[in-house]
Amino acid sequence: MKEDKNKNITNSDTQTENTDITPQVASKDSKKSHYISRAEARRIAQENFEHVKRLEAYKKRKNVDESEYVTQMKDNKNVVEFDDLHTYFFTDGGTVKAVDGVSFNVPQGSVVGVVGESGCGKSVTSLSLMQLVQGPTGQIVSGEIRFKGEDYLKDEEGKKIPIYTDELDEQGNPVQLKNEWGVPQYKKGTYVYNIAKMPMDEMRRIRGSQIAMIFQEPMTSSNPVFTIGEQLDEVTMLHIEGASKEYAKARSIDMLKLVGIAMPESIYKRYPHELSGGMRQRVMIAMALICDPELIIADEPTTALDVTIQAQILDLLRDVKDKMNGSIMLITHDLGVIAEMADFVVVMYAGRIIEQGTATEIFDNPCHPYTIGLQKSKPAVNKKVDRLYSIPGQVPNPIDMPDFCYFKERCNKCINKCNGEYPPIVRLSPTHTVSCYLYNDIFEKTSAKEKNNG
Repeated sequence: MKEDKNKNITNSDTQTENTDITPQVASKDSKKSHYISRAEARRIAQENFEHVKRLEAYKKRKNVDESEYVTQMKDNKNVVEFDDLHTYFFTDGGTVKAVDGVSFNVPQGSVVGVVGESGCGKSVTSLSLMQLVQGPTGQIVSGEIRFKGEDYLKDEEGKKIPIYTDELDEQGNPVQLKNEWGVPQYKKGTYVYNIAKMPMDEMRRIRGSQIAMIFQEPMTSSNPVFTIGEQLDEVTMLHIEGASKEYAKARSIDMLKLVGIAMPESIYKRYPHELSGGMRQRVMIAMALICDPELIIADEPTTALDVTIQAQILDLLRDVKDKMNGSIMLITHDLGVIAEMADFVVVMYAGRIIEQGTATEIFDNPCHPYTIGLQKSKPAVNKKVDRLYSIPGQVPNPIDMPDFCYFKERCNKCINKCNGEYPPIVRLSPTHTVSCYLYNDIFEKTSAKEKNNG
């Protein structure tokens, strides 16, 4: 068994009373540099079990006061703010740092594209936002995920506050306002939640209603034993207080029309296996839109579709964003999709963000050698090459990450400073940052200027 340098775990008061988990080096008594004893392996497994058990108990706690997870946004123009997020997987082989200190924002009404190679942490970042990381091994161990959305206002007893009309019933009590389908209306207000600290029971209220996700595999995302209508109606019945079956059906058919499905009444009665891949993906988008979410996470929504259908789905997502005035977090490894859809781009590598900026900055002025390599590896119609470029080397072992830049062993622009600690974040413009020693002069000048001003 390979030596794990992420074995021991220390506790501090960051996310919970004892859930900030810092992987440390394994015992130095090991005689071999690449192997550990069975006793050491058992100790690691036992420690991981104890930490996972504590983290699971924290997520499943009951009767939690809202003050524990209600917070403030640093910038009210954002709908989501990731702040030093760490999501780890505790395995018998060691601790996998799938997301290791990720920080970026999703502004209101924009499309933020998260791009990188397979395994770089894109999907785990989005699953952390939904609290859908596969447990018990996968856990958010520290950091914050601040989300701003609309939720039902509650009175002192924790009950939803109805909206009343000016009319009175026979007993002289005010009549609650209802829509044309007879669904009672309740007051709503803006809340900011720290999702990393939300209990699972509370998270279920906003997952699917305020934050919706379109998964990358439409052929397996739906339940084969229920009709399309039953699965769409379930979202309405679950998240809209007092919704009737008639209202749920009408809402489902309206959403099927919105995503461009012909004969929506007929599709409503069909089973998933009766639809093509493109149709199923449209159904999944309709399901995500039913509750008018503030944010849609699209996790590689065109991966399993042919080129023609891909273009249609991207056009649909663009139209949907404008109609709902919401935000989209687009996860993909296709730079062509990012160039067409995104307003802002986040480039991830080995669990960290190595560059981020506006789409124009990333595509017109890529700075990190990894970003440049990704762009060079994209096929171009107007270029004739004998062999498509590929970035040499492999991603480092996520259980035993180096202390220096994770991309160093694959980089063709290494300098002496790359042998030092992991490079700091350098701000090239108000919106453009990069983690690379090639821009260390800018970092030192900025740091000196801030020190003098301070």
